[in-house]
Amino acid sequence: MDMSLAGEGSFKIPIVSHRAPNNRLSTVASRIRALEKHKLNVPGKWLQAVQELPIKEYGYGIEYYGEVGIGSPPQKFKLDLDTGSGDVWLAGEECDVCARHKKFNPKKSSTYKAEGRKWGISYGDGSFATGYTIRDTVSIGNISVPNQVIGLATSESRAYQQDIVDGLLGLSYSGISFIPGVTTFLDNIYENKYLKDPIFSVYIREKDKNDYAGEYLFGDYDKNKFEGDLTWVPLHTPKFWEIILDKVALSVEGVGKEEMDISGPAIIDTGTTLIVMNEKQATEFHRGIPSAENSEIYGWIMPCNTEQIVPGNLSFTISGVDFSLPVKNLVREPVKGLDGWCFSAVTSGASNFIILGDVFLRSNYVVFDRGGSRVGIAPSKH
Repeated sequence: MDMSLAGEGSFKIPIVSHRAPNNRLSTVASRIRALEKHKLNVPGKWLQAVQELPIKEYGYGIEYYGEVGIGSPPQKFKLDLDTGSGDVWLAGEECDVCARHKKFNPKKSSTYKAEGRKWGISYGDGSFATGYTIRDTVSIGNISVPNQVIGLATSESRAYQQDIVDGLLGLSYSGISFIPGVTTFLDNIYENKYLKDPIFSVYIREKDKNDYAGEYLFGDYDKNKFEGDLTWVPLHTPKFWEIILDKVALSVEGVGKEEMDISGPAIIDTGTTLIVMNEKQATEFHRGIPSAENSEIYGWIMPCNTEQIVPGNLSFTISGVDFSLPVKNLVREPVKGLDGWCFSAVTSGASNFIILGDVFLRSNYVVFDRGGSRVGIAPSKH
C-alpha cells in the first residue's frame, strides 16, 4: 500500500505511558531538560542535585511515546512525540551502547540517503546523544514523509541508554531544530499536503491496565474526548506553539477564588513534563500554596499533603476562557532527605515565556492547527 498518499482522512496514534524506574527522569531532571531544550539558563545547584541522584528513581519519570516507522519498508520505533522540538532522531546501528534501543538499519531501507553532517544534543543533567544525519522516509499512521532529515545517534549517555523510548519525533515549526536549516516533519506534512486538514490533536490521560495513556489524532479532533466547545487561540509566535496566557487563579473549596499576577506568552509543549515560569511568576504562583518554598538546591517544593491543605483547582485563563488543573496534580515525588516534602510540578527558569507541559495537557485537550496557526483547547473527558 502507498503510505504517502495525501488527504486520505485522519488517523490515530495511541500513546503509551511508561513509568521508568531505572532512569533519571525525576522532577529535577525534567526541569533541566525543559530549560535547556528552550535554551534557558539552569542554576548550578540544580545540576549538582540531579548529578547526585541515584539511577533508580521514585517512579515519577513518566514518558509518553508513539510508534513511528523509519525507512522503506518501515522499521518501527518508540518515539517521543514532542511539540516543543523540531528534530527527528533515534539510535543508529553503529551505536554500541544503545543495547536497550531498537536501532535503525540503513541497509534494510530502499529510500535511505547518506548525508553525514555531525549532529548532537546535550543537557545539563548529563544526558546526551551524538551522531550524524541521514535522509529517509518517516511514516506515521497512514502517511509517509520522504527525504526527511534524521539524526542517527552513534553514542548516548547512560541516562538515554536506560530509556525505553528509542528517540524523538519533533512536531514544531521549522527553525528550532538542533539540526540547523532543515524543514521539520510537521512543515513537510503541511507544505506537501499529506493531510487534508493540517491539524493534529493531543489527548493525555492516566494510563489504563493496557498502558494506554491517550492518543495523537492526525487530521482531525475527537469531540468525544473533551467537554463543551474548543476555544480557538491564535499563535503569538508561529515559530513555536506559543499563545498568550491571560491570567492564573486558585479556587479553594470553602474559601473562594484568588487571582495571581501571572500572564504572558506560553508554549504548549508535549515533550516537557512540568509547567515552567520565570522566577517572579513562580513565586506568585506558590504564594497560594501554604508552606511552599523555593529551595536553593531543589527548587520549588511543597508539603506532600497539599491536596488536603488546599482542596481545589487552578484555572489558566486563555482567550478569556478558564481551563482547570486540580491542585493534586501539582504534587510530584518526595524530596529525598526532607520528610513530608514533595517536588512541585511548577518550576522556575530565567525566561520571557511560560511552558505548559504534560501537567497541563493531562487536564486539557489541545488541537494544533498548522494551517491556521492556532490551537484549540477544551477540558478533557476522563
